[in-house]
Amino acid sequence: MSLSHPRTSKIVAVSLVAVVAVAYLYFASAFRSANVFAPPERMTSLGRTYLISNFPPLSREELEQRYSQGHGTSYTFERVSSFPIPLGLPVCQWQNDDIRGQATSTAYLEWGDKYISYQLSGAP
Repeated sequence: MSLSHPRTSKIVAVSLVAVVAVAYLYFASAFRSANVFAPPERMTSLGRTYLISNFPPLSREELEQRYSQGHGTSYTFERVSSFPIPLGLPVCQWQNDDIRGQATSTAYLEWGDKYISYQLSGAP
């Protein structure tokens, strides 16, 4: 028993709509916002919650120019996690051998070719 072309098209269309709806609901719940095309107001990284800061988005070069003077050669700007998990955007922090893998006070969400700054929310 073969399916007719119109019936197959309907099944494919309904399946596609279902996949898009599930993906949207996943990102909306992770971003805690209906607008999944804007950076989330809060995110989690390394077991800590971060809130979006008021600083403008910066490029990688601007971040390194701004912060490398104080950090010197002892810190590197590294990807530490992704948000939302599992297929999320890269989250980066300044790390060194002493604090590698630990949450710092500022995290940066890679959003296109810019980095959005987030500040640590609350105590552990």
